[in-house]
Amino acid sequence: MVTLPFHTNRYFILRHGQSLANAKGVIVSTPENAIPGWGLSDQGRDEVSQSAERALAEKYFNPMIKPVVVTSPFLCALETAKIAAKILKAERYPDSNLRDRLFGEWEMMTEDHREKGWQLDEENPEHTEFGMESVQAVATRMVEMVKRTGRRYNEKDIIFVTHEDPGRILQCIFDGIPLSDHRSLPPLHTGELRALPTQS
Repeated sequence: MVTLPFHTNRYFILRHGQSLANAKGVIVSTPENAIPGWGLSDQGRDEVSQSAERALAEKYFNPMIKPVVVTSPFLCALETAKIAAKILKAERYPDSNLRDRLFGEWEMMTEDHREKGWQLDEENPEHTEFGMESVQAVATRMVEMVKRTGRRYNEKDIIFVTHEDPGRILQCIFDGIPLSDHRSLPPLHTGELRALPTQS
């Protein structure tokens, strides 16, 4: 079980809005492909704007404290973070540990290939079949990122802009459930903002 140290911040996940890769139905998971290209679609920009506006309207964040947006360096996430930070009047900066999970041999192939990898995740969260990055490896870098953020901030509202698998894996860590169960969590839709559990 992967665990987090004590922290005083409130954390949220914001999955990037629909990307051009999502719209086309292809896997784009490497920094070489996803940093320079494959940004948001028009629908994706709308999704992010709507989520951020809803968060303001429903008072998700402490109005007395400027929120912080920490983002994956992939273009679709950077564009998401820019839109959200502008609406929320938030500080923002990138952290490479929030990047997407590598899908190895399936890079630039159709999205349905992910299913094969997810089935293997249930059997062994440390598997690296087909050149995939293991769930365990993603979890390790996500915990490092949370620790690093926690050393930088206290009592802040912090939004992690990331991708589907890293977001679900991060939720597993906060919820204290096995990493192999990450696909059992509710779907993390594009542009969705989700609160993570707080520590008592």
